Amino acid sequence: MATGLKRYEFSERLADILGESRRDLRFRVTMLVADGLVAPGPRGRGSPPATPHYAAKLLLGSMAAPQQSYTVEAIRCYERLRPTARTADPAAPRITLGPRPLSRHASPPPTLPLLSGHRTFGEILARLLELATMPETRQGLARELFGIWVSRSYPVSAVQLGAWSEGQRNIITQGYEPAGGERPPVWLDPERDGNPDPGLYHTLFLPAAKLVEIGKLTSLPDQARPPMINLGPKMARISKLADLVRQTRFRGRWEQLLAALASVQAWSDQVDTRASKLVEVRDFGSNPGQLRMLTYVPDRLPAAAPLVVLLHGCTQSGVSFDKGTGWSTLADRHGFALLLPEQHWTNNPLRCFNWFRPADTRRDEGEALSIKQMIDRILEDHGLDRRQVYVTGLSSGGAMTSVMLATYPDLFAGGAVLAGVPYRTADNMQEAFESIFQGRSRTPREWGNLVRGASPHRGPWPKVSVWHGDADSAVKPLNADELVKQWTDVHGVAASPPVERTVDGHLCRVWQGADGEPLVESYTIGGMSHGAPLSTGDRPDQCGTAAPFFNDVGISSAFHIAGFWGLLERESDASVAAATATADRARPTVIDLSRDYLSRDSGGDRPDHGQPEGIYARGGHASDQTAGSAARRPESGGTDAGSESVARGVPPGILVEPSGPEREETGPEPSDRASGPTGGGDVPLGIPLGINVHGIVRKSLAAAGLIQDAAPAAGESRAGDMPFGIDIPGIIGTSLEAAGRLRGSATGPDSAGSTKEAAQATADSDWEGEGWELLTDDSGGPRLFGQVSSGRTCETGKQVRSASRKIVLGPSPELSYVRRLNLDAAVNDYTSASFSVLVDGTPVDEASAVGMEHVEVEWLQRSDIDLSRFAERTVTLTFEVAASSNVCSEVSAKAWVDRIRIKSVSSVC
Repeated sequence: MATGLKRYEFSERLADILGESRRDLRFRVTMLVADGLVAPGPRGRGSPPATPHYAAKLLLGSMAAPQQSYTVEAIRCYERLRPTARTADPAAPRITLGPRPLSRHASPPPTLPLLSGHRTFGEILARLLELATMPETRQGLARELFGIWVSRSYPVSAVQLGAWSEGQRNIITQGYEPAGGERPPVWLDPERDGNPDPGLYHTLFLPAAKLVEIGKLTSLPDQARPPMINLGPKMARISKLADLVRQTRFRGRWEQLLAALASVQAWSDQVDTRASKLVEVRDFGSNPGQLRMLTYVPDRLPAAAPLVVLLHGCTQSGVSFDKGTGWSTLADRHGFALLLPEQHWTNNPLRCFNWFRPADTRRDEGEALSIKQMIDRILEDHGLDRRQVYVTGLSSGGAMTSVMLATYPDLFAGGAVLAGVPYRTADNMQEAFESIFQGRSRTPREWGNLVRGASPHRGPWPKVSVWHGDADSAVKPLNADELVKQWTDVHGVAASPPVERTVDGHLCRVWQGADGEPLVESYTIGGMSHGAPLSTGDRPDQCGTAAPFFNDVGISSAFHIAGFWGLLERESDASVAAATATADRARPTVIDLSRDYLSRDSGGDRPDHGQPEGIYARGGHASDQTAGSAARRPESGGTDAGSESVARGVPPGILVEPSGPEREETGPEPSDRASGPTGGGDVPLGIPLGINVHGIVRKSLAAAGLIQDAAPAAGESRAGDMPFGIDIPGIIGTSLEAAGRLRGSATGPDSAGSTKEAAQATADSDWEGEGWELLTDDSGGPRLFGQVSSGRTCETGKQVRSASRKIVLGPSPELSYVRRLNLDAAVNDYTSASFSVLVDGTPVDEASAVGMEHVEVEWLQRSDIDLSRFAERTVTLTFEVAASSNVCSEVSAKAWVDRIRIKSVSSVC
């Protein structure tokens, strides 16, 4: 029941709390109504009640807009601000070099579920006011919230919480800034006669006590659906949820599951802070379940493509679920679209889909209807095939998959349930605990009747794939057998014996129809705990990222599910070349360091190609040893066909070498290296087929006694020792250059003439991404150059460009490289530019500038970066530049990267 103030009373009390004019607030309310931000209503006693969402808009307009006339513009701009990385540091200009130190004894960062799941500043502000409205959460909010602040000088804002760690209370700041491509508000936009001078405006801070006081004046509308459990900020102490279990026999297992979910949430939150390929879609319907719609549509999607709906598990997000399972990788390869409904923390304290609430599990109600509305929207927007709609999910998402298959069987052609439960196994929370920890057994007909009673549909029915680990302690494996009972009965094959086979070492049972078509299949993954089965790597049957609840057990559930649905029979045009390259690299990416194919001397020194060295490949795969045995040797002046095997055996662009007691680097530092393109007698990279045309012609002429066998010094003319004074090697080399078969002399990072060539070289190399180019260094070898900017054309927000490639690491790997950086963020206190080196998305080396400029004029050597936590794994190495501006002033990041080396510090046999 509404107990707060009416709108007209609320605006006056808000003015008193903020110290503003009541007349000013009344005028702002009029602007909100006139521009459609809030619904109109009568004044006086008939005025509608002030809700938390109404209060959030008026509060934001009052704090952010420097003038009344900018109120609506300010609300629309600041409501959309997106979260940045959380920090315990004050927001002050700074330069940070090197990765954050990893300490085995450091306590984990405090979990802050209060901030999780809210993707915009408008959402979190409304949520805070909701918590202040309810007496049961108000005290906890006042204890944990420090305050919020909004800057009028540039569109940034923040929520600050007090988090206890190691006996002291620290202020954790969650910042918010514009998304990429957003224009600044009108008063900061020079193209709309704005004045971006930060000196004219200031920052406003609202302490927690005042926000709670404002929230107490509001009321939730009577028709609003309250959160399942109004724990509010108490969610930060996840152990408090242990009291939800009333059955004492399940208490220990529930507490174990909560501890596991805390690690899942920590990983998911980390993934969510990084740039995502998913796109949010709003206004897809009435959305009674209050879910969020995320989509992924590959480039050059075929006409009438299939659709796969992905439902995440508890404490996960749509982004992290895709990251873990790798479904977007399959979508790129085989040409289908993805829909990822996402739960809000306000609907469930663990962000689980509410598969046990009847209001969310009935056709055309609650969360089930929200997902149906999302499907209708994406099918219409992209012209997808309505006959090829599929759904899959993990854990609570798997249980919700059962709900969708049962309530909308006419919509889906197939489904897959991973570590889930049957439809209608529970109708309340306590039954849900009993189902997941103990299991509920029914006859096939009883289970089937629940599905048949969920909709008027009478067939045909979607085909169903069931996956479960036999060591799952979170969801009892009995549930997989009950799921099979349910869907074999629906398909009328419950009495039929299954066809059993072994797939990648795991048992698979298949129930077929009268025509032999597989209708239901069940995979039992031996020894696997709770989660989705993965096989990570570069092969076509591999995808995903190992993480909590994403288990690398050597079989890819996503790949086999897609095959069961028939999605692997088509291959998108965009993926044909990539799939071919992946197949070529599949076996050779395991680098065998027992053969040093590119070595020029017994000491194992790297080729000397100038300063700084280019990026070279060393090593080969065991299967290439025969072909590579005749590769270039110290006594050989060129290469033969064996070098082609070497090029395939190790992805070009990475120097990989063993470094034990018997093989230590003894070469000089970069400043001591020869500067010529063929220093040390090596053949420079970048020549056709790896053949040194100049060297071969010169040696042939020397053998004929026409010239002396000596290379000219740098800058010295070649013609003096040539017959008749003619530089024959130079003429041949120049002719090949003109024909496009030989790269010219050195081109620096800023060479304008190298742009087109570098772009093509990047496309032809194993590096993938955008915003980076493969230039040519002084030795003729490749050099990476990346750049990005924000704010240059008033497109603000964080912009990221990256280049990535796969590589297999040894037992004790280390990374070294050289770089030059130009990070220009000297615009205001909140603009930033950064450079990062990441392995599987985890930063291993970083440099960032906030409100300042950082320029590395000289090449900087970064050596012995420990990668042992990624040892003996196929990983993705990424170089990334990022820039973020909040006004119409350019912020940029540029990076030149050379001499990338991966070495193993253990001995190699």
